Order: sequence, then C-alpha cells, then structure tokens
Amino acid sequence: MKSAGMMINALILVDLQNDFLPGGALAVPRGDEVIALANQLQPFFHLVVATQDWHPPNHSSFASQHAGHQIGDIVNLGGVPQVLWPDHCVQDTYGAELSRSLHTRSIARVFYKGTERHLDSYSGFFDNGGIHETGLGNYLREHQVTDVYILGLATDYCVRATAIDARRLGLRTWLIEDACRGVELQSGDCAAAIDDMRSADVRCVTSDRWLAEHRDSFNFAERTKLSGGKFIKVMQSGRWEYAQRTNAKAVVVIVALTEDDEILFIEQYREPTGRRCVELPAGLVGDGADGADEDLTEAVRRELIEETGFAPERVTFLAASSSSAGLTDEVAHIYLAEGLRQVESGGGVDGEMIQVHRVRRDQVDDWLAERRRERLDIAMSLYAALWLAESFWRR
Repeated sequence: MKSAGMMINALILVDLQNDFLPGGALAVPRGDEVIALANQLQPFFHLVVATQDWHPPNHSSFASQHAGHQIGDIVNLGGVPQVLWPDHCVQDTYGAELSRSLHTRSIARVFYKGTERHLDSYSGFFDNGGIHETGLGNYLREHQVTDVYILGLATDYCVRATAIDARRLGLRTWLIEDACRGVELQSGDCAAAIDDMRSADVRCVTSDRWLAEHRDSFNFAERTKLSGGKFIKVMQSGRWEYAQRTNAKAVVVIVALTEDDEILFIEQYREPTGRRCVELPAGLVGDGADGADEDLTEAVRRELIEETGFAPERVTFLAASSSSAGLTDEVAHIYLAEGLRQVESGGGVDGEMIQVHRVRRDQVDDWLAERRRERLDIAMSLYAALWLAESFWRR
C-alpha cells in the first residue's frame, strides 16, 4: 500500500511516432530531438507510459476524406472544430510505430488514441469531444500516481490537450518544456499552448533542471566499467553494479513444439553452478561474426538448429522481460517455434555437448519433476516460457 503523502510519479511520452518525425507524413520540425531526452529521463520515474495515435485508414481528420478541402482547413467533427491533417499514423503501418530510437523497455503500457473514425483524440486521456476514454486515467489511478510529467509531440496539440486533461483529473502536472516540439501552423501557436497549460496550473520544467534535482535520490551516476572479459563486463552506476554482455544485444528463449505435440528441452553442463541444467533452447542475438544486424527471429531459427537440429516453419513472439533485473541489463525475448523439421543433428557448437530431450506436452510436469529428483538444475526461464506458451495455446 502507498504511504500517506507518498508521491508516485509517471512520465507520459506523447506520440513519439515515425509519422511525426523528420521524413514522416506529419513531421514536427526537429521532433527527433525529443527522443534522446525521453530516453535519458525514463529511468528516473516510478512509471513510464506512452500514447500512440492509431487512426483507421479513413479517419475523418484526414484532408483526403473531405472533397474540396485541403490540409490545414478547419471543419466540424461531432460538434468539435477539427484541423484537417495529411493521412498519418494509420493503424499497423510503419508511420504509426513508435520510433525505433526510443527506448521502450521501461514503457509499462501504450495507450491508443484517435481510434474512432469520426472524432479525433489529441489528449492521451479522452477524445476531442470528451466522450471516449483511452484508459490512461484509470491506469494512473490504479497505480496510485500523484504526479505526471509530460513530453513529446506536438506541443500545440496533443501535448497541450494531454497536460490540461491531466490537471482536470486532479493530477499534479509538469510539462518538460525542452522535451517537446510543436507543429506551429501559425506563428506563436506553441507559446499560446504553453500559456494555456500554465493557466490550467500545469507547471513547466526543463529536463536538465529536473535531473539535477532528482538524480541523486536515485543513486544513479554515469555508467563506468569496473572489469570485464571477452564476453561479459561488470558495470557500475552509483550504488548499482551489474553484468552486461559485450558480444550480444539480446537473448532468445524458444518453446519448440514438434508435430507430435512434443516440447524440446536441452540438457548441458553449466560451469557457474557446476551442474547439468535443463533448459529450453536459447541463445544470444548478434553474437556471430556477421551478427551485428541479426534479427530476433533469425536468431531463433539459428539457435534452434544449432542446439536441436530442428528448423521451424512458424515463429511467434510471446513476451520480453529482464533476465534478472538486479543482476544484468539483459532482456530475454520468448518465442514459440512450430512446424519443426529436422535438418541437422544439433548438439550445439564449440563443444557444448548439448543433449536434446523430446517430451510430450501432457508429460512435461512429470518429466521435470523427475529431473529435479535427479538433482539437475532447472532454468527458471523455462517455467515462465512454458506458462506463456500454454496461455497462447489456450487463446
């Protein structure tokens, strides 16, 4: 339970999407400059959320849907004045995706807006008519958030509306002013928007000032290398010490299901524990000689073949999470591999001497219990991945 008077803060990242960045369909001038600040600030908040314009292809805010009108014209949508925009942030397109330069590991949830065809939604909380909620307000209440800090695109539209609605919902609200950029259809629009926010009791702060006032309370500091070898280095950031891989950018863990409804497990000796360990097929992403640009799904296929000899026909992403958040910055990406066919002998590389086990799904619990009785180590990631796969199959 939250202690009386305790502050819980949240960072709201507003619409950091490709279509609002340089080269996008509705590019905000210098909008890309916001991304680095968003990345820098995220670690210092209890909760990080993001909003995302998510328009149907025929959204009524698009000038293309109004014969005789052009971009920048103002029409009436549901009794609300609406600026007409170029087609942008259309659902399931590259333009609607969050920028790939944005760090997303800390983002707890993304809230879609502008999903109703006949009414736009500038605010991250409500549509422009105040009728439909995105769920952001309830989510912040459930997490007992008291203070929100807002940055993103664009100052004079979605940032403004999100900040004013946050105050209307009773949240103490700050605008991180230097981490926003505006459209400025008319000169002075951004300044007027900031005046509107201040009038609604939104406070303004700059990122450097906020970091100067709050960084020490988190015991963070510049990251420095304490020691390291060929594959792992030990890093320090304030009071934190943690491991970081030098030869890979991520880890994949694979639930591999054969056509005979069998799950593939591997068994191998692990030097740090001095024991043989039962695991799911897994491996590093981008650790090969030519692997700098290796895709996650490519790594899944490569590692599965190397360790088990099976190649998958279908690969499905299930989830991603930290391997051990207090020990390493490593993130494990869990995949389901199906439609297997054996193409090699497996067994791993570089003398790994991996033993492959094929276990029927309905016998997995008993088989793992027997391995525990044999005093083999069972990887914790195995249980999490199996649970995710079973949840996927039930759906």
